[in-house]
Amino acid sequence: MVKTKKLFSLLLGTLILIFSGCSLNYDEARIAEDMLEETPGTVLNRFTHTVVSNGKISVILEAEKAVTYGKKKQTVLKNVHFLEFDDEGSKLTEGWADKVIFFTETENARLTGSIFIYSFQEETAIMAESLSWTKEGRILEADPGDPVMVKKDDGSFVEGKGFKADFRRKRLEFRSGVKGSYVYEED
Repeated sequence: MVKTKKLFSLLLGTLILIFSGCSLNYDEARIAEDMLEETPGTVLNRFTHTVVSNGKISVILEAEKAVTYGKKKQTVLKNVHFLEFDDEGSKLTEGWADKVIFFTETENARLTGSIFIYSFQEETAIMAESLSWTKEGRILEADPGDPVMVKKDDGSFVEGKGFKADFRRKRLEFRSGVKGSYVYEED
């Protein structure tokens, strides 16, 4: 009985020592994980990305800085300029933005700052401070309260809030504060 008591006391003492050295506070591990999420995987200065399709350049994307975040599945681009070309090498679209957050999993993007997008085919520019691109459905839209201007080379323009462009259907819409001017040219 004495042996059993000593063995039990020894076992209890060992367990107390083991567990008193352990902490159930996982804050440090959580902070390390959060830091990992905020720590860039790659930082590239004067970044250029060229997309080649069927042996021809289809897109050139340039940025002053590109920062990848693998855990977030994002690439953040600063001072962005892009050109899109058709199969014959003619310019289709040109644009720039102060900042672009590209979501690598969906290929969606959030553009902010001074944004300018020009369509050479439509001879039309879109100017805004904030836009979101959804690849699925080819939708470009602004937050409901953000102003956007669409201006044609002939001087016609429309501006308003609640902008949405559906490029599959070639449809533009504004939800509020719409005004504009249409230039009619006789042949």
